[in-house]
Amino acid sequence: AVPFNLKLPYDTKYLRVKLSGINLKVLELDGGGQNLKGDVLEIRKEDLKKVSPHSGGFAEAKESQSVKVDEEYLKDTIFIQSKDPEIVSMSKEIVRDEKDTLKKARLIYDWVYRNIRKTPAITIPMAAEVLRSRRGDCNEHTTLYTALARAAGIPTRIALGLTYKDGFFYYHAWPEIFIGQWIAIDPTLGQFPADAAHIRITSGEIDKQMQILSVIGKIKIEGLEYR
Repeated sequence: AVPFNLKLPYDTKYLRVKLSGINLKVLELDGGGQNLKGDVLEIRKEDLKKVSPHSGGFAEAKESQSVKVDEEYLKDTIFIQSKDPEIVSMSKEIVRDEKDTLKKARLIYDWVYRNIRKTPAITIPMAAEVLRSRRGDCNEHTTLYTALARAAGIPTRIALGLTYKDGFFYYHAWPEIFIGQWIAIDPTLGQFPADAAHIRITSGEIDKQMQILSVIGKIKIEGLEYR
């Protein structure tokens, strides 16, 4: 847990903090809803009203000048098994005939939030196993969501970082989807999009969480402004 000097409300829409104690240059603090200037980080909750209802997902993402998105965010991996037959079948069952990328992402989010029981877990999850067990913490929710979304053709990555609760920032994982821009969502806490009290430290597979835990032991976060 990282102590925090401000008491944040539920559904924080904007947060500005000063970071210290770690090398900020080697982390993924800038981009998406986050803007890093020196040691000051601004986080804004994404406004879905500004996302095009006809966003084309991957095709549009490849043409984006502001964010580099490639096949990495649709690929099948050892943890994110987006081509597993059970994952593909469930993704199709959830999405059905929906074509709009944002609506597909929301359907998958709703299903994961409602159907995966929130329980502590100590293993590194694999998406197909989570689909069968239907339980787990933020790592399980995020891994399964990412696999289901990629199976539906939505470029998705795993964000690893910190989220606020009761005066502290704690380790957390959540997905980010690309629909013309990166949008953080949180199927564990029930936020679509995720609020501004999410600080992404890096992105990638869940096996990176040991890197994050070492950051948590050193990072200091000073709240400057919120709303």
